[in-house]
Amino acid sequence: MKKILIPIDGSEFSDRAIEEGKELAKAFGSDVVLLNVIDIRFPIYPLETGSFVDLGPTLEILSETSRTDSEKILQAGKEKFGDLADKVEIQSMEGNASTGVIDYAEENGIDLIVMGSQGLSAGLRGVLLGSVTNRVIHNTKIPVLVVK
Repeated sequence: MKKILIPIDGSEFSDRAIEEGKELAKAFGSDVVLLNVIDIRFPIYPLETGSFVDLGPTLEILSETSRTDSEKILQAGKEKFGDLADKVEIQSMEGNASTGVIDYAEENGIDLIVMGSQGLSAGLRGVLLGSVTNRVIHNTKIPVLVVK
């Protein structure tokens, strides 16, 4: 197992995935990639004819804030690896979270994905598997270790 991908979002569950991934990396001498996918989507509602809403400045501010937050999440995650931090690469990307994780893993020779059972957007805590985790499990051939 040469390369482990750990998608993180700053949640308690991604912190648990970091700890498990750290132990695996230590045991197998693996390189680790911490990935944060910035998922900014807005519902589109039809407007009355002739209506116009300029979301440009708002979207730019939200996008910049999200990139800054992503960098903080990734740096904090890397720090948790302590003396193994030199084996950790950090990556941030924008898009759909589950698709981003799957695409990154498949395009970068990832041997194992370690992720939390739920993320920040989890609604029914402890009842359902998180939607991002569920989609990753069912849409990749790469082994996925889910950490509760």
